[in-house]
Amino acid sequence: MKGIYLDEIKMKELLKAAILELLQEKREVVSDLFTEIIKDRIKKDAIEDDEQT
Repeated sequence: MKGIYLDEIKMKELLKAAILELLQEKREVVSDLFTEIIKDRIKKDAIEDDEQT
């Protein structure tokens, strides 16, 4: 079986297209994911601030 070769430019184009498709089709899921990421970061920062005082 032959391997598949993608140059860096083509790989970036494919990745961008996949991300855009995900954002368009699963907008609510992506939004929830980023909300959780932000909440986790806020909690982490608060814990670190508390540990420093």
